[in-house]
Amino acid sequence: MAEPKLDTLQSIELAEGVQILLRPAGPLPRAWALLVDMLLVGVFFIAELLLMLLLSQVMGIYTGLGTSLLLVFITYWGYFILYEVLRNGQTPGKKMMGLRVVRTSGERVGWGASFLRNLVRFGDMMPLLPQWQLWVLAVGFYFFGVASCLVTRRFQRLGDLVADTVVVYTREEFLEGVTRLREGVTPAAPPMVLTREEQMAFIQFSERASSWSDSRKEEMVAPLAPLLGVRGRECVVRALAVGMWLRES
Repeated sequence: MAEPKLDTLQSIELAEGVQILLRPAGPLPRAWALLVDMLLVGVFFIAELLLMLLLSQVMGIYTGLGTSLLLVFITYWGYFILYEVLRNGQTPGKKMMGLRVVRTSGERVGWGASFLRNLVRFGDMMPLLPQWQLWVLAVGFYFFGVASCLVTRRFQRLGDLVADTVVVYTREEFLEGVTRLREGVTPAAPPMVLTREEQMAFIQFSERASSWSDSRKEEMVAPLAPLLGVRGRECVVRALAVGMWLRES
């Protein structure tokens, strides 16, 4: 049986009083996405190295070297910024892992925010160690970024904190989980009048339950058993039905 996902779904209230749901991604899926992206950037670097060798034969060693270094600089910065802004916050690595970069308000990342979060990437990569110390480099590389992710509530690296951005699972992935959970559940009115806080509790449970294991869902609705008149799995279904009814009403 697959291990249940860690629940990172968060409800964020905007200045206008509107609530949005985001599921921040932790360091591990982000690391895999970065690895894929760096491999692709490496392919570009190899192509530019070959170009440098060609330009060195035609224009001289210094002109070829300078041109290639400029291309490497543009490639490294442009890769992340262009994909984040023009491809809905998704580099190829993030798309493969089902992730995207958004503002903490849920809005798309713009040029300014993308530039800032990537500008601080060098700070996240610290400490930068001598390349020949590979065994130490594997431990120290991106230490500041990982440490920042582990101590912030939304798993934000330093660049995310500066640019007010967050890496989240795609909305499509989240909605698929909610849809699967709600299959076969018919909305039903609550058995009694509920306060606004109680109504919000039922609605939020119906939204977040897709990210919990079955045992966790049953644990969450256990206090509602006397109110709903059922226990265990049936109590979960009844709570989902009430939450769906309240959301649609």
